[in-house]
Amino acid sequence: MIAISGLHMVYPGSRGRHAVPALQGVDLEVADGEFVSVVGPSGCGKSTLLHLVAGFEFPTKGSIEVHGRPIDGPAADRAVVFQQAALYPWLNVAENIGFGLKIHGVRGAEYVRRVNDYLAIMGLEAFRSHAPYELSGGMRQRVAIARALITQPETMLMDEPFGALDAQTRNEMQRFLLRLWRTLRPTVLFVTHDVEEAILLGDRVVVMTARPGRVALDVAVPFARPREWDLVLTPKFVEVKRRVLEVLRPQLESAEHLERLMAGIEGDRDDSP
Repeated sequence: MIAISGLHMVYPGSRGRHAVPALQGVDLEVADGEFVSVVGPSGCGKSTLLHLVAGFEFPTKGSIEVHGRPIDGPAADRAVVFQQAALYPWLNVAENIGFGLKIHGVRGAEYVRRVNDYLAIMGLEAFRSHAPYELSGGMRQRVAIARALITQPETMLMDEPFGALDAQTRNEMQRFLLRLWRTLRPTVLFVTHDVEEAILLGDRVVVMTARPGRVALDVAVPFARPREWDLVLTPKFVEVKRRVLEVLRPQLESAEHLERLMAGIEGDRDDSP
């Protein structure tokens, strides 16, 4: 489904600042219908990787292909869900969910049928006429996911979609996403800071190095589906988590060191005559 080869991304410096190398030599493949979780320290290029696959940005070097076709910009076959739901406040729940259908020219009975189907799938039938501000954070994120899925994209790109939620709501949304993925089976590239979440949801977990981001570990998750949240309490889960953390922790320390170093360089420049 997705083939990433020799990917480099460098953001040019501005106002006399250094260029920022975000990604360096990333190689990654995601199979059709696979759920791949990506973890790494802050600033390692996880979101940059997602934006490149979405077509929002273009790499400095290397290639990204979907079904053998180079990515040349955003397209309907790739949908993105961000950390903040970013719903349209002037539209109600049903109108937000159906927005993508209207963009693609779907009207009439087909539009009504598909919106109703996704209201049911998301458990939002009783809230179809509610404004976004009347919903909880988890419900707003359900609307955002429905809006992304209703156009039936082949790939879901999810950038810490549960990061802004409280712990209880986050657990509920994890269970919800497990059920949803089992039903619809899109290909998913899922960025998160939460190692337990990455393992619980993913078929594989990819660990990124500190900036510039590279693939430090690509490990298969050895649990059959369907999965339930209490899987995180089992010895086998703890074993997989330990393996991921053994690779991740040095990267977190490297990222902290790099941030302190860069802050010192910028401070010296700001103090120079």
